[in-house]
Amino acid sequence: MSEAVLALGSNLAPRERWLDDGLTALAERGVTVVAASPRWHTRALGGPPQPDYLDLVIRARADLDPPGWLAAARWAEARAGRRRSLRWGPRTLDVDILAVGARSWRTAALELPHPAILARPYLLRGLALVAPRWGHPPTGRTYRALARAQGLAPVRTGAGPPGPG
Repeated sequence: MSEAVLALGSNLAPRERWLDDGLTALAERGVTVVAASPRWHTRALGGPPQPDYLDLVIRARADLDPPGWLAAARWAEARAGRRRSLRWGPRTLDVDILAVGARSWRTAALELPHPAILARPYLLRGLALVAPRWGHPPTGRTYRALARAQGLAPVRTGAGPPGPG
């Protein structure tokens, strides 16, 4: 059994439903959500002009290794009709694996921890909310400490599983 932190996002209507469908699809693959951030809006980065995202960060548990987490994430995206035709284009559902415990992992398909964590405040804020004491291997600091260092306060803990909207 392993724990991972995943970021789910959608910028195509109905965004709330795509996030809920993504959580359902992950559950069908044996993934149990143990903590979740609130949902928040973020601006789309890169790519063509497009709607803002609705994002959610979860800490989850499953009997998966890093490639298994990636397969579950890609399966959830495919179930939502995700098409990978345009880099950084609009999407029904995007599922990024931010961390699998404190593991470092690097293949052509997956890098852990996710390389954008420190550059995207919403990812770091989400990690600080759902996995505050987890360490970030490249820096040796906890996600809570990294969020505070970037001024991403307040950071609350004890987030439970996601509820509706």
